[in-house]
Amino acid sequence: MPSLPGVLNLPGPSQLSYEYLLTLVSSVTYNPPSRAPVVPKAVASALAKAAQAVWWPALSPDEVKRRYIDDVDVPGDWDKVGIVPDEIEQHAITYLRRYRSAYVSMPCCIAKSHADME
Repeated sequence: MPSLPGVLNLPGPSQLSYEYLLTLVSSVTYNPPSRAPVVPKAVASALAKAAQAVWWPALSPDEVKRRYIDDVDVPGDWDKVGIVPDEIEQHAITYLRRYRSAYVSMPCCIAKSHADME
């Protein structure tokens, strides 16, 4: 494949919010969404810079910067690479399966019917 000059913009076929993606991950993994507080960008940037002093992977300043990029109106370059994008919901289970919780609470009616069978 020939190299393409410049930067390619490869947005998804639909617009998704951060909250929607958190809900999607929570519903696939059976884990509750994060309860981490939402802080202003300046505070998040300062904490990310301080987190670079630790040796384990932590939130980087680049991740904070990218979280606040609004690229909703960016035209896609999918035709340059010859790919048609899919919706994330069709592929989420493939990548999130390994993060599923082993514990899933059962509704009371299912638990009662299961107990009756024994």
